[in-house]
Amino acid sequence: MKKYLTVFFSACAFALCSCTTNVVVDSTANPMATYDEISGTFSGKLPGTINNVFKSTNIALERDMKFFRVGQIPGDNTWRVYARAELDVQIVVTLKQLPNDEVCVEISYGDGNLMKSQQIFNAIAKNLRAYNRR
Repeated sequence: MKKYLTVFFSACAFALCSCTTNVVVDSTANPMATYDEISGTFSGKLPGTINNVFKSTNIALERDMKFFRVGQIPGDNTWRVYARAELDVQIVVTLKQLPNDEVCVEISYGDGNLMKSQQIFNAIAKNLRAYNRR
């Protein structure tokens, strides 16, 4: 019985400790983002205000990535944007204003897709840079 419990707890510890991946992204302020393989959530930071990042997110989802944006929910210094991809895959982009003039961007693409999440994040960053140049 002790052997089974030892193997079980070892497997749990291995699964919980090896589930985040650092990813290089197209952000001038923070070029590293993380991807959590358990929850399928990609998160990174962008410089700017939440309003500018929200506008850049909408442009990135609709125009650049050709997704169907289905709604948004505002909160206290947060936005949650919902979209759908081909084959009815749900995309959720959560924006949170941080105190140091940065915005935390969390992207969930279906059950988890690192490549698509990274593409969405880079499209948001590109649109934010273009929006800030105006």
